[in-house]
Amino acid sequence: MKGKKSSGVNAAAEHRGKSIKVLKLKIHKLQMKGKLALFIGVLLTGTILLLSAISYINLDRAYRQSVKATEQAYDNKIKTALESMIGVLNVNYQRYLDGEITEQQALESAKKIVRDTRYDNNSYFWVYTEDGTCVVHMDPEIEGTQRYDITDQEGTYYVRNIIAAGNQAGGGYTDYYTKKPGQTGAFQKRTYTLKYEPYGWYISTGNYYNDINQAVAEQQQQKIIAHLILLAVSLVVAVLGVVITFRALNRLTGPLMGVAKRLQLLSEGDAHTPPVPVVQTQDEMQILTQATETLILSIREIVGDLTMHLKNMAQGDMATPITQQYVGDFIPIQESVRGIYSSLNRILASINHSADMVNSSASQVADASQMLAAGATEQASAVEELSASIATVSDQVGHNAAGVSMATGNVVKTVTDVKDGNEKMQQMLSAMERINSSSDEIRGIAKTVKGIAEQTNLLALNAAIEAAQAGTAGKGFAVVANEVRNLAGKAAEAAKRTSLLIENSIHEVKEGSQVAEETAQILQNVSKEALELQNIIENIDKASKEQAVAIEQITKGMEQISAVVQNNAATAEECSASSQELSAQSSFLQNEVSRFRIVKQ
Repeated sequence: MKGKKSSGVNAAAEHRGKSIKVLKLKIHKLQMKGKLALFIGVLLTGTILLLSAISYINLDRAYRQSVKATEQAYDNKIKTALESMIGVLNVNYQRYLDGEITEQQALESAKKIVRDTRYDNNSYFWVYTEDGTCVVHMDPEIEGTQRYDITDQEGTYYVRNIIAAGNQAGGGYTDYYTKKPGQTGAFQKRTYTLKYEPYGWYISTGNYYNDINQAVAEQQQQKIIAHLILLAVSLVVAVLGVVITFRALNRLTGPLMGVAKRLQLLSEGDAHTPPVPVVQTQDEMQILTQATETLILSIREIVGDLTMHLKNMAQGDMATPITQQYVGDFIPIQESVRGIYSSLNRILASINHSADMVNSSASQVADASQMLAAGATEQASAVEELSASIATVSDQVGHNAAGVSMATGNVVKTVTDVKDGNEKMQQMLSAMERINSSSDEIRGIAKTVKGIAEQTNLLALNAAIEAAQAGTAGKGFAVVANEVRNLAGKAAEAAKRTSLLIENSIHEVKEGSQVAEETAQILQNVSKEALELQNIIENIDKASKEQAVAIEQITKGMEQISAVVQNNAATAEECSASSQELSAQSSFLQNEVSRFRIVKQ
């Protein structure tokens, strides 16, 4: 499900992207008038929308302030009425204090004043005591009842809230639902309460919210009318702006379209269509149309002048003067035409002079050709002799190359043998190192045998001593001990001779290793020199082969030279005939050049 939703979003985004690209392409293809109209329209629309939004925000803010002021006015009205009621009651209570009436009379008078007083379309007052008893009310059924625990339709103990508001410093407001005189149902009411200390009364009066809402609704209607007027004015301004913009754009871009079309014709090579009329607007448009007219007339004159001069050149007239005045960047064209005239005059004069020289030199060429043919025959014989000499040298170089190749093979074999000898010598050095290592091990063994012989001799001595102490019983053991000692002495003597021989062998091996190393170094040097000799002989072999190839190429070249010399002899004869034809052609060229009218130098 998510995949389908994602693909749907991607498709919508792709479609939106394509629509934006199409719109951009359409805008790009608009003419300047359309682009200006679109720009000014967008700017004008944005400005009107911005001003309308600002006006709407200000109107809405003023309406909210007006609604708040209306609600505050209703609150102030009931507060003022209640404060006035307190003032009247204070006057009535002062009469009691002054002794004009009794306390009971003052109390009854106060109740009557509260009960009978009306203001602002039958608004009235009522009184509760702190325990919730209704002391004064316009409804006789409510007056005198206990209402402390009564709630409205939303469960609010509004009598308790009224008493609590009256206990605040300066009084307070209370919202609740109650009956409205002359109507059925419950209506939301906002009440203001003040406590009248002499009697402990909580005097209240209030307004019904439907009266407040009615006043607010009238203001809402005024707000809607104001918004409609603002919208109508914005639309009228937008329409007038679009009309004025299009009229201004028509006046502005009308001549511009004519200039653009005429310049397009000029870019296509049309310099004969009359230019657009010059508009007398005393602004850039007048400058543009006037400049276009001047440009087209100048190009027309320049094109006509160039056409005339090119026709004259095609007819052979190179002496017509340039009288047309070129201006600005067209001056190099005028100079170029003059340069063409001058160059052609100079070239044609040179051609005429060269034709005279060619005609006079043709006979000389014929004579020289005959002499060239005789010299070419002599060169042919000399080239044949030189070719024979080069062939002999080529054979000798070939023999040298063969000998060098054989020497190269022998040197390669010698280098290989030296390398093998060097490798064998390295193997012999390795073997001598191993012999040296083995001699060290044998020397250790001889030392071990010598130690064993000394220990054995010592044990034999101890055994002889023990045999002597044993007396007759130890005689046989003493003989054995003596023999063992003799054997130990012989073993020690043999180990000593073996050690001496090993020392001599090690000394000889070291001298042999040194000689072998020197021999190996000599073989390495010989191998290196043999390699260098091999490289030198290989280079000589390569050079000999290259010389053989070069001499072969020289031989071929000499054969080609011989053929060329023979061809030159034939060509010289042909050149003699061609020189006669050249003389005739030079005469024809003189006749053709004489057709051009050039400026005499």
